[in-house]
Amino acid sequence: MSAFWTDTYQRHFQHYFNKPFDIQVYHGPDGAALKLATYDWARQGFRIYASMGLADRLLQADQDEFGEVILFSDVADKEVPQLFVNALFFILQHNIPLASRFAIGFGAMGREITRRFDKAALYFTRTSDEDAEFAEVELDEAIGRVFQAYFITKDEDEFLETNGPDEFEKAFWKQFAAKLTEDERCDLTIDKAKEAALAEKLQERQRQVSKALSVRRASCL
Repeated sequence: MSAFWTDTYQRHFQHYFNKPFDIQVYHGPDGAALKLATYDWARQGFRIYASMGLADRLLQADQDEFGEVILFSDVADKEVPQLFVNALFFILQHNIPLASRFAIGFGAMGREITRRFDKAALYFTRTSDEDAEFAEVELDEAIGRVFQAYFITKDEDEFLETNGPDEFEKAFWKQFAAKLTEDERCDLTIDKAKEAALAEKLQERQRQVSKALSVRRASCL
């Protein structure tokens, strides 16, 4: 079954992000390959990088939680995809459970990103997207996940190491705008006089999420 997961995820991401403008193949220390697809039409001002082939590798390693990982970036630095794919190979090399919520530091390779944007690691956790259908990928009766990597600062990384992911995410997720409740959505949708208010609420949420996803964002601590 695992041989079909890469194609399944590629169709899944294309449905949400449109066609990728580029797919690069990277080789890890053991010679195994991972693909990285780049999408530039899904969110204004951002490129989205998505792993391809990670789910298959995790299944081969008998990981219970498997999937692919996405990363948003609003900077064009060539180090971004390289740091991302290196972190993915590190996950495979050390058999890190993808759902365990963890950070991988950049080391010397990320010195420029750290200097320019004060980011020192990638944090891996669930996706910020509130769409449950996006976060899960089905193939026959099996379900794969979509995970997301986020740039974090040195002090955020140290806080995570000291206090654990539960405490870290209490602060981390506050950066993202609160989603509308079902009652708010129904009320704003049904009442035509409130259409403008709904549009403004949704636009403001998009602005807040974009700010939270930015490589330039300040520490959440």
